[in-house]
Order: sequence, then C-alpha cells, then structure tokens
Amino acid sequence: MCGIAGFISRNYNQEHLRLLTSAIKHRGPDAEGFFYEPADHVGLGHRRLSIIDLSAAANQPFYSHCGRYVLVFNGELYNFKEIAGTYGIRPRTSSDSEILLEAFAKKGMACVQDFNGMFAFAIWDRQEKTLFLTRDRFGVKPLVYYHKGNDFAFASELKALLQLPVEKKINMAALQDYFFLEYIPNAVSILHDFYKLPNGCYMEISVREQVEVRVKKYYDFREKIKPRPLNNRREPDILDEFEDLLASAVKYRQISDVPIGAFLSGGTDSSLICALFQKQNSNPVNTFTIGFDVAGYDESGYASQVAAILRSNHREKHLSGKSSLEIVEKLVDFNDEPFAVSSSIPTYLICWEARKYVTVAMSGDGGDELFMGYGYYGLYKKIKKLYRLDPGIGRKLLQALFRFGGHRYQRTSRLFGLPSGDLFTHLWSEQQYMFSEKEIGKLLNLEQTTISIKDNWRQIDGMELDDFEKISLFDIEQYLAHDLLYKMDSASMANSLEVRNPYLDYRLMEFAYNLPVEYKLRNGTAKYLMKKLLRRYLPEELVYRRKWGFPAPIDDWLSRDLSYLMDKWLDPKRLKQQGLFNEQQVSGYIRAFKAGKKFHDKRIWSLIFFQMWYNKYLEKNLV
Repeated sequence: MCGIAGFISRNYNQEHLRLLTSAIKHRGPDAEGFFYEPADHVGLGHRRLSIIDLSAAANQPFYSHCGRYVLVFNGELYNFKEIAGTYGIRPRTSSDSEILLEAFAKKGMACVQDFNGMFAFAIWDRQEKTLFLTRDRFGVKPLVYYHKGNDFAFASELKALLQLPVEKKINMAALQDYFFLEYIPNAVSILHDFYKLPNGCYMEISVREQVEVRVKKYYDFREKIKPRPLNNRREPDILDEFEDLLASAVKYRQISDVPIGAFLSGGTDSSLICALFQKQNSNPVNTFTIGFDVAGYDESGYASQVAAILRSNHREKHLSGKSSLEIVEKLVDFNDEPFAVSSSIPTYLICWEARKYVTVAMSGDGGDELFMGYGYYGLYKKIKKLYRLDPGIGRKLLQALFRFGGHRYQRTSRLFGLPSGDLFTHLWSEQQYMFSEKEIGKLLNLEQTTISIKDNWRQIDGMELDDFEKISLFDIEQYLAHDLLYKMDSASMANSLEVRNPYLDYRLMEFAYNLPVEYKLRNGTAKYLMKKLLRRYLPEELVYRRKWGFPAPIDDWLSRDLSYLMDKWLDPKRLKQQGLFNEQQVSGYIRAFKAGKKFHDKRIWSLIFFQMWYNKYLEKNLV
C-alpha cells in the first residue's frame, strides 16, 4: 500500500513532483522515490508503505527488466506468484510490483484481466512516450487526476494535486450531488477540471504536440451478470462453494511480511471474515473493534462475544464525545472532498488503534451490497406499492397523513410528491437523512437542480433484473465504490494502515451476485447465505441478532460536545460573505434541530463538513 503521483506537463518540474508526493507521505512513510525525464516533461513519484518484500530492492519507481517501462504502484497483487509462473517471469525480488510490471511488459494492458488484487498504478512507456493509468475492478484504491489543456497530473489523493498552481473552482453539479447523497459520485470531483478514474478503467495519455487523454474500460461488472442455472443443486453444495471462495479470498489477503489483523464489529460480515481468518491460523489472530459511550450505538459487547468464541487476540477502543471532539476538525485532512459520512470518525479511530499493533487489516466491506443487507430493500417495495395509487389525490393524501406521524414518517412524506422514476434515488437520499432535491434548490439558490445519480438509477432500472437485484447493483456501483471504499481508504491511509476486503475478490463478487435472490433475502432474513455459513462458527443468537451497522451518534454529539461547530462554521455572516448558501435556510435547519427534530443532524453535519473543507482547501489556498 502506497501513494503515487505524477504528471505530463511543460509547466511542472521536479520540485512540483516533490510537492505532490510530500502531500501523501502518510500513505507511505517507509520510502520515497522519483522518476523525472525533463526531455519528455514527465515525472512519477512514489511513497512506500512496505508490506511485501521489505528490502530496498522493492522500492519504487520500478524499472522493467528490459528498461523500457517505469512503474509506480499502490495496492497489492494477491496472486502475483501464480502470475509469475503463468507468464514465465524470473523475478529478481520477492515484490508483487516487479511481477505486475513484467506482466505488463509481456502482455500490455491485457495482463490486468489476470490480476486478483486492489490497485492503482501508473506505467510510463519510454519508447512510445505513453503513460498508462489503471484502477482495480471495484475501486478499492483511488486515483484522481487533473487535466486542462496540455497539463495533466495524477495522484492517489486530491490534496496532492491541489499543491500545483491550478485554478480551484467549485463544481456546482458535484456540490448538489454531495448534499443529496453524502458523497460525490462517479468520475467528477468537487472542483472543475479534476476527475476520478472510474474503477475497472485505464487511461492512455500520449505525448504528441498535445497531451491526449483516453479512458477505456477493461472490466464491466454488468457484463458479468449472468444468472447461474443451479440445476437442482442442493443448498449445502452452494454453501460449500461460497465458503471455499470466501476462504480463498481471506487466504490471499494474508500475504504479508508485516503483522496483520482484522476489524470485528460483531456483525455478520466481519464475524464471518474473522472466523475464516482464525480457522486458517493456529495462533490467535488480531481483531479490533470500537464502541460508543452512547446508548443505542454500542455493539462492542457482541464483538467481544464473537472474539471469545473464535479465541482471537481482541482489542477494543471506546469512543466518547470528548474523543470525537479531538479529531473532528481533522477529518478534512484525510477526507479531501466534501464527505458527510459521520462514521468517518469511528473508522479513523479504529484504524488508528489497529495501527499500533498491525500494518494490515481485513474489513467486511461489500457484504451488505452483495447480500442485500440494508433495510431500504423492503421499504422500497412497500412504498412502490403505495405509488400505484392515483398520482394526484392518492399520493397527496398519503403525504398529508405521513406528516402527522413521527420523525421517520415526516421524512418519508417527502417521497410522495415525486415522479415514479425517481422514487428509489430519493428514497436512498432520505434513508441517509440528506437533503431532498427541492431542498437543495432552496439551499443553493438554484432555479433548477441536477442530480446525476438519477441517470445511474434509470440505466439500472431498465435492466431485466428483480427490483432487489437492481438495488444491489446500484449499491455496488455507487455506495460501495464512492462512499464506503473512499471512507476506508482515507481513514486507513491517514494512519499508514493497509486495509484489505475479502468480499471484493472479483471471483466472489461474480458468484454471489448471480445467485438467486432467495439466497440473499429469504422470509425477511437478509444475507441469508452468509448467515447460514456463519452458523458453522457461531451460535444462533449471535448470528440472527438485529443489524446495527457502523453509525456514529452525530445527533447526540451535535447536541452536546460538538454543538460549537454550528456556531463556528454556520454563522449567517460567514455564509452570506461566502455566497454559496441561503443563510435563512441553514438557520431554519439549525432551529428545527435544536427544537427536537433530530433527523436534521445529517444535513447540518454535511454543511459543517463542507465549510471545514472549503476553509482548508480553498479559502486558505486561493491561487
């Protein structure tokens, strides 16, 4: 796990390359390296977190045996030993980076189809004067870039690119998406001319008279959607195949020359990973969890019970309002785009705690998306039925009735004034406690709003899939890729910790998605197959308990220890001077929250986080 950066530009030099890598040194504290070719105006930089082959021989940039190619690589290639055998590579080191580069030298970009891993890498072809940038299938490792005219630069994190002498202008379309979703989706960034390389894609940047950029897709998960004919196979056989695949994924992700552990919340996803992890090791494995000193949010007791049964070497850290207060205004240091996910706080702290003992940790991200673990699956089905009522009087009546209910019904009432085709995306936004499209228009003083996620859903909704399969696909392509994985990468790498995701092994992803829905949701039980497998390792009362997730008690914190943030960052005078928001609308949300409508907490938090981000990256760094 590392940080990479580089550029093709006549306007940047070796000093700019050092600025890029210095901004991401937390991603790789163990070594630094550069390649710079002034004649071609090309530079590559690398910060290394040593995981496999700890020797200096494995430092980067890496040069191919033939000398034609130069590599900077972030991530892990889990099957690199098999690749070496298949490609007939005779390595000079025990590094996966060398195998990756030699495979490219032999087969070009087609080699990536054989890779099992998480990665973002750049390869410079010194002969053809072409730069190749690649990102893994599901977007575990980030890669952002800047392109304007003949200036091109890339890095593992946006904050690195902001060290360059570039214009920083807010992308208002991306800002609308942020307030609708809690994150910024797809290939766009919060700033104009800055982009994210989509997962499953690679870029070719050629140096001719002009810098030419082409983005190509090498992996499309939708093309892998081919429902499997089970041919009357017995459920135990399917369960065995699932266990074999997951066990293989867990085994691959133990390849390391440094200490390794796993996150354990006590829920299905992490417990299953830890059970297989412990099964494959004779000594107790390291597991970590975090708890909250707020009633209704702490599930650390369940994690302790699971750890005791598995006999892992378990450590807990409890999070109070005071401990959150200590890091809350540092969140923008590692989340370098607006990101309203309050669980960034416990995620950062569990990574910080784990890094005291290990350099690599496994996570359960991906289980909910694959096995339909979220509550809005059933809610969507119910509300969709209600939508069949007369779109005029019927929906208006339901909307009026819901407004007289509790806070949850008051939030849901907003859905009944929408076009049917937009129901799911607005339901998703409402479930995240974010702003409705109408509210965003008022908040940003816009006559028209543009929410890009609606187009993504309409494409999926047009596919010949069950409604629940459509939601699962949306979650994989959107929530997992742009929210959960961004959160984990940012929080872990801020602590120089590598996190690996067994559920995101592409073999497992393709197998699990193509299973019939009844193996995921059955008789109201979500993640059916996962829980059946977990019953082989844990008692029933721990397997079939209520889902908690990994939230943070942001409503409690904003009411108490963090209440000062509203005064500091959402002061009407500050907002008016800034000129982005309708200060009356913001003040109205704050008054409602203080009056007891706690469901406004996420909206207020999203505004606070944006203001902290704006202050750090724009107000203090204006060009």
